[in-house]
Amino acid sequence: MRAFEYAKYTIELCSKYDFIKSIEIVLLDEPVVKIKAIIDDSTFINIFYNASTKKYSFALIKNNERIFGVDNTKGWHIHPFDDPNSHKKSSPLDLSDFLEMLYKEKDIWLTSL
Repeated sequence: MRAFEYAKYTIELCSKYDFIKSIEIVLLDEPVVKIKAIIDDSTFINIFYNASTKKYSFALIKNNERIFGVDNTKGWHIHPFDDPNSHKKSSPLDLSDFLEMLYKEKDIWLTSL
């Protein structure tokens, strides 16, 4: 999938989640797209995709620190809520999987906003 198509997919997918207030395209320059899905003034999701390398990165950022994330640098892994600097191996995950994880855990991370 090209970066432009992935950006469109991301926008459509993020619009389905009520905790995401707005979308900001930070960079869209084939083959790379960087998107910020804004939750509030101090919390957002960084979304990165490189169509050439097939690298993905999704991170929930609060007060300029990652509190949860998923990426496939050196293999698919999760940066869990309880230790976001660690790496827990995982199967491949899509942005929809990541957003569903956030949705299921939103009572935990949203209450701490």
